[in-house]
Amino acid sequence: MSASIPTYTFTDRADLIAYVPYMLGFHPADSVVVIGLRGRRISVGARADVTTPAPETLGDFARLLTRAGRRGAPVTTAMLVGYGPHTAAAERTRELAQGLEQRGYHIAEALHRDGDRFHCLRCADCTPPEGELFDLSTTAAAAAATFEGMTVLPDRESVLRLVEPVGNLAAIAMAQAVDRAELRLITLLAEADDEHEALRTAGTAAIDRAMDGFAAGGRLDDDEAAWLSLVLHDLPCRDHAWSRTDDADWQLDFWLDLTRRSEPGLVAPIATLLGWCAWRGGNGVLAGAALERALRTDPDYSLAHLLTGALAQGLPPHTISPWPADPNAPLHRHRTRPRR
Repeated sequence: MSASIPTYTFTDRADLIAYVPYMLGFHPADSVVVIGLRGRRISVGARADVTTPAPETLGDFARLLTRAGRRGAPVTTAMLVGYGPHTAAAERTRELAQGLEQRGYHIAEALHRDGDRFHCLRCADCTPPEGELFDLSTTAAAAAATFEGMTVLPDRESVLRLVEPVGNLAAIAMAQAVDRAELRLITLLAEADDEHEALRTAGTAAIDRAMDGFAAGGRLDDDEAAWLSLVLHDLPCRDHAWSRTDDADWQLDFWLDLTRRSEPGLVAPIATLLGWCAWRGGNGVLAGAALERALRTDPDYSLAHLLTGALAQGLPPHTISPWPADPNAPLHRHRTRPRR
């Protein structure tokens, strides 16, 4: 729900409305967005569906603002923007503004955007009855966001599609590669004096080779990708990859490529590492989408739950400590895909 954002100085209402899609990574619809301020600087932001019960959204927004204040100067001012052509968006925005005020937050703005116009929900005459005309492309906020390299997808569904698996011939080729990888894994363990050590050694070497090659401009073939999708189910191997993953652009491409190519039953560690990488880079929406995919595959995957909780609370990545988990933690039993 939350978004990690670069510091931006708020100037006027048009800038505020223009910056929201860049903050989220997509154009919101049927949503309410809250933005927390330190002085006149945007510090934190989050979005919720209009259809989410008001008490739930209010609690989430209040916790986000409170936790943001604990990380530095207090967040005492909030702004809300409702999106949607229906009165429900405006009414929910008013309701949440009142709820946050009752919790001690100063509400600097409560706006409702409908198409190319917006209304102020706090007064009757500061915007025209038909709404104030708004053009995102002409705002200073949009220009600044574009200069920073920030992009906007059409909607949240577009973000979710980024992490969906490949199909058609690519999916068939990966299924065949996983068959070969499983035979390779069985052979490795059968011939090893110490199965755990053999898997750890082979897995970490494969991770290093794959990441170094990708950083140099290469791409994994199907057999390399399939092998990683198996060995990353071993916790020491996964934690080795975790320790090497930061916010570099090539790493986001690396984990996104692997997430899309991984067989659905094996994707949980890979999608979780994509979530971590996206979170570290400030792309909270992509991080959330990746973690959702991980938990659809394995609802009990603990690292995905840890990161999902931290993301929902608006915590920065450095709050995950130790990073990664203790390398001497007990080994996770390796996993193969469910048989077809």
